[in-house]
Amino acid sequence: MAEGPLGSSGPITVYVEFTGQRTSRIITMALDTGAVLTVISIETAVAIGYDPAKALKRVELVTASGIEFVPQLTVRAVQCLGQTVRNVEVVCHDLPPQSPVKGLLGLNYLRHFNVHLNFLHHTLVLHPRP
Repeated sequence: MAEGPLGSSGPITVYVEFTGQRTSRIITMALDTGAVLTVISIETAVAIGYDPAKALKRVELVTASGIEFVPQLTVRAVQCLGQTVRNVEVVCHDLPPQSPVKGLLGLNYLRHFNVHLNFLHHTLVLHPRP
């Protein structure tokens, strides 16, 4: 079990560590149960050792401004609240500069856990699935 605090307003944010081919980086992300895939910035992908321009796969991403085709790649590991998932597919897309987060933690990470949001006690708990 891993537990973290929730803010009282705004998006549910968490610190997430991405491990790539070269190094790791921790970024602030929004927990997004509406996102099928996890979204990281192009800058984050490059920083951990990937070149999104050379990605072999591009996927359709629906954004507020329309549909875009964005690079998809597999990162070595994603860790949040002490829970690690290996070989996670992510899409590379930059959120607006005024965004309070650098990415979206999507269902492809969250589905590895029983996720408990307790708004009364302001906690997020990840229980590994049996």
